Amino acid sequence: MAEKGPAARIALIGIQGAGKSSLFSALTGMEYARLLANVGKVTSAAVRVIDPRITWAHEKNGPQKKLVSPTLEFMDTPPIGLEGAAKQDNPGVFAMFRDADGFIAVLKAYDLEGDKTKGVKQQWDAIQSELYLTDVDIMQKKVEKLRAEAKKGALPNIEEIRKELAVLERLLEAVAGGNTKVFAELKEDDEKKLRGFQFFSRKPLIPIVNMSENDLAKPPIPTAEAIAVAAKLEQELLAMEEADRASFMKDYGLEKLVTPSLVVDLFSKLGFQTFLTLGDKDTTGWALRKGASAFDAAGKIHTDIQKGFINCEVVPFDDFKQFGDAHKAAASGRQKVVGKDHKLADFDVINIKTSAR
Repeated sequence: MAEKGPAARIALIGIQGAGKSSLFSALTGMEYARLLANVGKVTSAAVRVIDPRITWAHEKNGPQKKLVSPTLEFMDTPPIGLEGAAKQDNPGVFAMFRDADGFIAVLKAYDLEGDKTKGVKQQWDAIQSELYLTDVDIMQKKVEKLRAEAKKGALPNIEEIRKELAVLERLLEAVAGGNTKVFAELKEDDEKKLRGFQFFSRKPLIPIVNMSENDLAKPPIPTAEAIAVAAKLEQELLAMEEADRASFMKDYGLEKLVTPSLVVDLFSKLGFQTFLTLGDKDTTGWALRKGASAFDAAGKIHTDIQKGFINCEVVPFDDFKQFGDAHKAAASGRQKVVGKDHKLADFDVINIKTSAR
């Protein structure tokens, strides 16, 4: 099995004692003692995204061949301070992970008193607020600078200054009001004005509730997209022999553990999907943003293949699975020949026809 460069860098953030390091250890396999030795710094590790579908495809294409899977790079970060928590230098801490592509907010629930759902929700809201207010501060400073320049009027690049100012004023008003969907409305020309900015509010932020075994019956979920995990319990269960683990899981009423499939779930929640190429020497799963096109996929494989793009042969994964062979599926009429604008579905098997040599 081989690795590719990470599809994205994901920072785990949360207050002191939230369980970030425990979750990071569970996700990456890194020893907890090693993390403790690196307190106050950022620790990173890449993890393969092994979806059961890529394992199945590898077996069918030839288990002796190399398996190349997408990867995510996880970052364990110093704790952030919130009201009622140990206060940290948040701007300094935020600078350590500002360039991450997405964030996991680890929410402490395992030793909260009173209404745990309410307590976790307050924590979730406070983390979002801290991140977004940091963006608002940066936007305000930039807007003030641009307004001063725009008043001069005679600058050779005055029109560009005014356009950038208009984009940032719109973003500032929206983000200050809690509306982060405004980034999805930006046009290509607007995006050019934002190059160089690393706004937290435009990146995925996924809540993971770290709870105790006592919360299993009623997980304290602050929002519908949250993932609940009893991290310490699962860590202990995963260290057991399989037969012993099954017995303990039955005692706790657990049908399955969250941790083993968490990387795959996060990959999807972060907005990624996979497309497959089946070669003579390898089976490769490529990370692609959901909604991306065949042309985008060609660029993932190689820029020369993208430049010489002619068309793309696509076999949907369900058809590949039904026939057990992509060539047999194609011969049975299940293959589509599509153009560069065709949006790929998750785990499509593709073959790009190109003029590149």
